[in-house]
Amino acid sequence: MKYILACVFLLALSVSLAAQTKESPRSSKYDFAALAMDGSMMDSAMLRGKVVVLNLWFINCPNCIDEIKQLNQLVTAYQTNKDVVFIGLAASRKADVEKFLKKNPFSYTIVPDATGIILTKFGTPDKDGQINVLFPMTGPGEKGDRGRQKRIGRPVLNHAGND
Repeated sequence: MKYILACVFLLALSVSLAAQTKESPRSSKYDFAALAMDGSMMDSAMLRGKVVVLNLWFINCPNCIDEIKQLNQLVTAYQTNKDVVFIGLAASRKADVEKFLKKNPFSYTIVPDATGIILTKFGTPDKDGQINVLFPMTGPGEKGDRGRQKRIGRPVLNHAGND
C-alpha cells in the first residue's frame, strides 16, 4: 500500500512540475523584460497583438550605424499607428549608447546593456558552447547578399568574418 501511495505521489508531483515548467500559450522563447534608456520597463510580453520591429545592434557595427537613418524614417512613417512598436536591443553599455545617441539620434526605444538578452533569446550555441548571434554585414539587395557576418560571443564582441 505504501508503494502505491508513493507512486501516486511521485506521479502527481511529476505532472505538477511539468505543468509549471511548460511555457504558457501566451509566452514565447523570445520574451524579455529590461529597462530602456529612458528608465521605462520594456516587457515584450506586454506587446502581444502589436507589430514589433526589433533591431539588434551595437555601437561599433558599421552597418548598424548606416541603417539608422532609414530605420528612423520607418518610425516616422508609422508614428501614428500605436500598434507598431520599434525596439532596439543594443549590445553596448548604457554610457556608451548615451554618447553614441548624441551624435546618431535613433528613434527606436533603445534597450542598452542587452547583450544577455540578445545571446539568450536570439543566439545559437556552437559545438564549443559559445553562443553566437550573426549580424549581416551587407544589406538586402547589395552585392553578396549573404555577406560577412559578425558574431557576438561571450562575454565580449567577437568580430569573426564568415564569407
